Amino acid sequence: MLLACTIVAKLLAISLLLASANTLADTSVLEEIVVTATRTEKLVRVNPYSVSLITQEKIGSFNQDQLADLVDELPGVFISDAGQAGQKRIRIRGEDARRMALLIDGQEFLDHREVGVPLLVDPSRIQRVELVRGPASVLYGPKAMGGVINVITESTHAERFQADLSLTLNSATDGHLISTQLHGQTAGGMQWNLGGFRNDQGTRDTPDGEVENTAYESDGANLGIGYTTPHHRWRIALEQFRSESGVYVEPEVRFSPPLRDFIIEIPRRDRRKTRIDYRYTPTARLLQSITFDAFRQRSDREFNTFPLMTLPPGLNIDTSILTTSDLTTDGASLHTDWQFGDGISVIGGLQWMSDEVDQIRDRQVSTNGIPTAQQVHTDSARIRTSALYLQGDARVNDALSILVGMRTYDVDSDHLRSNHVGALPNNSDAHTVASVSAIYSTASNSTVRLVWSEGYIYPSLLNLAVGAYAGSKFINPVPTLRPETSDTYEIGYRTGEAWSLDAVAFLTRSRNYIDHVACLPSDQCLTANDEIYRNVGEANSHGIELIVSHPWRSIDLDAAITWIKREKVYEGVDTWDSGIPQLSGHISATYTTSQWRNPMSIDLAIRYESDATEVTATRQGQVKRAHSGWGVLDLTIDYRPSVNTRMSLALANLTDKGYRSASENIDAPGRHARLRLSVTL
Repeated sequence: MLLACTIVAKLLAISLLLASANTLADTSVLEEIVVTATRTEKLVRVNPYSVSLITQEKIGSFNQDQLADLVDELPGVFISDAGQAGQKRIRIRGEDARRMALLIDGQEFLDHREVGVPLLVDPSRIQRVELVRGPASVLYGPKAMGGVINVITESTHAERFQADLSLTLNSATDGHLISTQLHGQTAGGMQWNLGGFRNDQGTRDTPDGEVENTAYESDGANLGIGYTTPHHRWRIALEQFRSESGVYVEPEVRFSPPLRDFIIEIPRRDRRKTRIDYRYTPTARLLQSITFDAFRQRSDREFNTFPLMTLPPGLNIDTSILTTSDLTTDGASLHTDWQFGDGISVIGGLQWMSDEVDQIRDRQVSTNGIPTAQQVHTDSARIRTSALYLQGDARVNDALSILVGMRTYDVDSDHLRSNHVGALPNNSDAHTVASVSAIYSTASNSTVRLVWSEGYIYPSLLNLAVGAYAGSKFINPVPTLRPETSDTYEIGYRTGEAWSLDAVAFLTRSRNYIDHVACLPSDQCLTANDEIYRNVGEANSHGIELIVSHPWRSIDLDAAITWIKREKVYEGVDTWDSGIPQLSGHISATYTTSQWRNPMSIDLAIRYESDATEVTATRQGQVKRAHSGWGVLDLTIDYRPSVNTRMSLALANLTDKGYRSASENIDAPGRHARLRLSVTL
């Protein structure tokens, strides 16, 4: 099946390029308005950036329990789990998940861990998803070097009262997701929402059996109150999300000598958020709008590791490393939108954010059952970021528009308190990034676009001040690390005639990548086994992303294809074997009909990924690891028995294929069924 999928995908890609064919799946989507890419309302068809949109209609048939699975079929997107089945992340164009900005209703959800931001969002709340592929640092700051995903949960409901109830079942985990969302609006313009969910998933079942330590659970609640008049809109919202997840450790890591066993637990990954938003829309023609928002978010995390080693002569060393950390994020932004005549619009704004982490790490060691050592490390560190951004959009003539943007940063990091570090180091950085794009509309209503954009990501608190444990090894922080930067160039084409097409070719050059490497004697690390963070190298990526669709009678034919090559240059390793599959995507055919006078769609899809090889540097030299390619067949039936009810049934991995995505650590589920039932009252 993999060979067939590869041949079909290559033939389709060649035919599309010969036909001069770029972003979303059908003509109607190309005519949808998106905001995230430019922070202004702009049609997908004339948007200068690589933007993908998942509409409410698509979300209504979604029968998974995690946001990451919703964006899995988008070009350039890869799912990453870091062994945590319940806390999936996304990678964009091969960049690690920590180089991606996650926005929830336009506000960023930050995380300073190496594996990136987990997408901790109740999927039943999602109304819309907008995703930008490629750097968006000019508009969204120092976490958006790889791209941005904006999850929109807010919606306007004209009804005085509405209740949305849903139940999702998954046979691969014997799990369920239950969600309730209540909405309402008064005659005086007051809106409110109240909701909650409970998600409980068991051990994952694969063709090779159940995978231990893959169960997870989460729950949460949300409350929002808003008020709208012709010129003013304000809103206050409260949200709570609680989760815990097992962590799968691969046998080659878990039992690698001198390790006899290595267990990881994440008993808590919670967040609480309070936010307030205000928007003023004046009648003046020059100033279009002023928006202010502020929030406080607290993320509580427990991460425990238990390495058990055997060392000669007959020493059994049992270690427990219990880490508790609290990350408090305060943020505020002021955004303005201006219109100068009919051809020039300008947006500008100020952003301020403060991240402060308080961490306690308790390391206890027993040798042959006798306690031999205990270390309790406490750290408190903070990063404060202030930024000014401007972006101008000028229409040169009826066919050509040019968009220019810039952002200037001022970043300060402080190691506030520590019981194990003498002089507390601080760091600061001032940096400016820019972007330039042009879009040209042809006589046939197609568009050609050119983009250059810079990316920027400041080192995390773990990199600079706190450090981290990897097994029994401590990774030492370095306060003088330089920010990672990138340049991306894109050329794209969109059309929405008989064939709806969105294609882009891109090239990205990234520098000063941060990774952890073996300590040198001059680093004065505590043990010879420890590691240290460094700016170790660069990465160069280029590729092509295609989305195409074509209606044929009652069948919609859709395909999303990504071809990418990525070069890693660091620590003596210069290789194109970066662990990213060169070819990936999906091809589907959707048949739509009216059964018993109600709409029903049947979707048959092939998802595929070519093989990939990853070369990494270790103390013992270079290590090569191969990932096999795969292709699976899925069938989804979406049926609406009435206006207020909906049923979505997925029969996934019909051939019971055993496989694992190249960017994930856990084997994928075997043949299984997922069912979502939803009711609106």
